[in-house]
Amino acid sequence: MKRFLTLLALACAAVCGLRADDAVFIAHPDVKAESLTAAEAKAILLGNQTSWSGGGNLKLAVLTSGPVHESVLRTYTERSADQFEKYWKKLVFTGKGSLPEQAADEAAIVAYVAKTPGAFGYVAAGSTPAGVKVLTIR
Repeated sequence: MKRFLTLLALACAAVCGLRADDAVFIAHPDVKAESLTAAEAKAILLGNQTSWSGGGNLKLAVLTSGPVHESVLRTYTERSADQFEKYWKKLVFTGKGSLPEQAADEAAIVAYVAKTPGAFGYVAAGSTPAGVKVLTIR
């Protein structure tokens, strides 16, 4: 019975999905920005913004899969994970961009962002990432 309830809870979570406010954007501590707009988040995620408004190169890090990844992409880029991947491959193929850093889990995203000047990524809102700056959406 306990196993059934656990599976039921997981199924409900998968069906319900995450909302946009279930994820937070993070940046390297030296980034001067404290917040960004949804339009700026979209521009960063799609490679249209490659430097910070306060100066410095921007280095994007994304998850490879999962509900947080799906939620961020749907909310801010209006694309599925498959569409997002194809979009970036086209940019690379045409010489207009290079693939973002990819990580299998949130710990890897946090570690990359913490050690890489100008880095930007996202994690679940419930996590409390150490060594990075959490950016608010205005």
